[in-house]
Amino acid sequence: GHDDLFSCCQSKNFRGASYTYFAVHITGALVLFMTDGIVGEYSGFVYSYAVEEPLSVVHKVAGDLPSLFWGFITLGRLISIPVSYRMKPATMVFINVVGVLITFLLLLIFSYSVVFLFVGTASLGLFLSSTFPSMLAYTEDILQYRGCATTVLVTGAGIGEMVLQLLVGSIIHDQGSYSFLVCGMVFGGLAFTFYAFLLFFHRMYPKSSADMDDASPDKAAVRDDTGQYQR
Repeated sequence: GHDDLFSCCQSKNFRGASYTYFAVHITGALVLFMTDGIVGEYSGFVYSYAVEEPLSVVHKVAGDLPSLFWGFITLGRLISIPVSYRMKPATMVFINVVGVLITFLLLLIFSYSVVFLFVGTASLGLFLSSTFPSMLAYTEDILQYRGCATTVLVTGAGIGEMVLQLLVGSIIHDQGSYSFLVCGMVFGGLAFTFYAFLLFFHRMYPKSSADMDDASPDKAAVRDDTGQYQR
């Protein structure tokens, strides 16, 4: 799963692949397109949003917001290391995506509160911090490390970080600073929707024959008796 994009797109890699194979790649990339896009657009425009009305935060204070955001992303990645030993990647991604959506909703509700802008910025940093590695681990697990998940997901995340910044910048220029939070809410909702589709395609993705054999009680019992396999 670590080849470049062009080698992944060779037709020999797609022979005999089911539609769910492609769906897992696409929906996984779309989730990261949105979440990494949020990282880029939020860190890029939160300062501009804060200094405009209705908040009108002092420039020096508003300058701390991007640092706070990236600081909590770093903290969240450190916290996610021990958490990942006890929690499945799919669960971590679900918590992260829902957390991002709820945070943007609260930022919209308390849009006149400077204090909550700082709290929400820290919260977004925490929830977005482990989304990429958890999503990568989850998608690779679905595909049993046979697809191009790493390449496709990294490409989707990079494009999202570039495109959404450009899109949000143009919307803020035309509609005003309040649209900054509305865009974040929309992107968070889309990320949740795409993740729901990924969960659906995961349930439909065919298991390999090796996995089916391992899941068989008779097979497991034989391996236990011979001492070759321990559950």
